Amino acid sequence: MEREDQIVQQKNDKIISLEKSILVKSISQEYKRCCCIYYNTFSREIKARLPDPESSVHCFDHSLQIIIGYPCCIELIKKLKFLKFFDIRNVALDTGKSKIKHILNFIDFSFPNKTNDFTIYLSVGMKIKSSTCFNSLVRISSKIAQRVTLKFFSLSLRQLKRLVAAYRHVEGLNIWSCKLSIPKVPDFSRALQNCKIQVIDLWGTGNYSYSNWGDNPSELKNLIQGLASSSDLKLSLREVHIGDCGIKKSQAEQIFTENQLEGVEIVT
Repeated sequence: MEREDQIVQQKNDKIISLEKSILVKSISQEYKRCCCIYYNTFSREIKARLPDPESSVHCFDHSLQIIIGYPCCIELIKKLKFLKFFDIRNVALDTGKSKIKHILNFIDFSFPNKTNDFTIYLSVGMKIKSSTCFNSLVRISSKIAQRVTLKFFSLSLRQLKRLVAAYRHVEGLNIWSCKLSIPKVPDFSRALQNCKIQVIDLWGTGNYSYSNWGDNPSELKNLIQGLASSSDLKLSLREVHIGDCGIKKSQAEQIFTENQLEGVEIVT
């Protein structure tokens, strides 16, 4: 019986070894195809290390910036088609004034499996529909390891709650120059369980051109009170940035104190 078990184990080891070699070859081929496409499109060279299939540590050496509106960027997305871009340190997507479908094609089919830092800029005033870009951003949240930046978004209370919950594992959450609708206090008590967010940057979001917290301070109060409903966020949060938000630091400090967040540093 023991001899049979050894034979079975040897066969399984051979199968695993073969699968690993196939995986390594597949990763290498995909990487070379991405490099070739990127090089031919932008006339530059990428030298990124291949990820080790036996390791959970991903190697990042470069940044990828796609500005929709630049013909070469649209060409890159079209050439990638269903090919996943290799793991990379930073990914930045800017829709410009173009249709968002090009950004969605990249997010849905070619977004790397892992990146440290993800930034997405919408055209000013562009709203995202829950059935398109919004669901795509929620779906890829697990692929972003450290920081996410959203700029020029217009978000309902429900959308804001889902996005913050989806990215609760990152260290930095940046919501820049966004129009938020927070007519009531959101309940984050369950949505932010196991939250790791240390820094929330709301730069420009409270500006009169966007959420206008200067005239509507109750919306900021609702947001802070909702975030404070999460005991895990209270433990992890270190800084909140409110530059160009129409709110004085003394006002913000009072709001934070009222919600037992006096230990959080407020940066203006």
